[in-house]
Amino acid sequence: MTRELIYRHYGSEDVRREIVEYSRNRWVAVHCEAKGDDGLQIMLRYHPITRKPLTLSSPSDIQLILESARKLRPRTFYASAHTYRKLDSREDLLDLSNMVSSTPTWDIDSRDGDWRKIVRKAEEIVGVLEKEGVSESVYVKWSGRGAHVQINPRAFSREVMEKIGPLNLSYSVTQYVIDRLRPLEGVEVENKIDIQRVFTCPLSIHRTLNRVAVSFRPDHLHDFHISWTDARDYRHDPSSWRRCRESEGDELAEKAFLSVGPYPYPVRRRRRKHKPLDKEIMETFRRLGE
Repeated sequence: MTRELIYRHYGSEDVRREIVEYSRNRWVAVHCEAKGDDGLQIMLRYHPITRKPLTLSSPSDIQLILESARKLRPRTFYASAHTYRKLDSREDLLDLSNMVSSTPTWDIDSRDGDWRKIVRKAEEIVGVLEKEGVSESVYVKWSGRGAHVQINPRAFSREVMEKIGPLNLSYSVTQYVIDRLRPLEGVEVENKIDIQRVFTCPLSIHRTLNRVAVSFRPDHLHDFHISWTDARDYRHDPSSWRRCRESEGDELAEKAFLSVGPYPYPVRRRRRKHKPLDKEIMETFRRLGE
């Protein structure tokens, strides 16, 4: 895709607004076509002058990034799986008490290039979530060669999110569903939730392919065709990632956390305001027994 077409795409007010609204209160990353000394595409994650984590607050911010980093040829916009109270320093990213919510995400890739298999696996994930009572807050985002099935984080109440912790909740819910999927040759589903994870923003151009990340409702999976992602004529449902039934995921979150456990790697923590949810539940069981 030529630079002219990339700038024309991001010059659309609808595209900019969609990316900014999705990225609100999230840590942003920008993949560039230029490569570093390691031969990999450069990814911008911090402001070049202030060194603050990169964020988007208005559509004009996208134009500013495109212009200020023009020599690096910005191409793809990502946003973190997590939302934050503030993003003024690198320390804010490591402080779990600063994390407000997190988006459970199933990353589906095809090893043999068959996008129809990815659709089948996405349908299976959606089916597992429906059995667990989560259906009105789920959306599918197709990005390049694969897809993400995601849950709107507002599907989990503030109380449950705070007790379990956003990172623990997102990680355990994602893994809980993966553990219940059947193998499908040529397709891999990964739990990529971690402290710094970012995922492609809706309507962002893919980092190498001439495709746009499009989002749609799960009940449109059976109609999906890879042509929906064509950068010149894409098909995207802006309402899909915004829809939500608040708290519908609470029961799944509690069940998943007890089954899978917390995020497995050490991260810096502050004192909890609540006991860990698993300890509260076990103490309740003991009281009932007595």
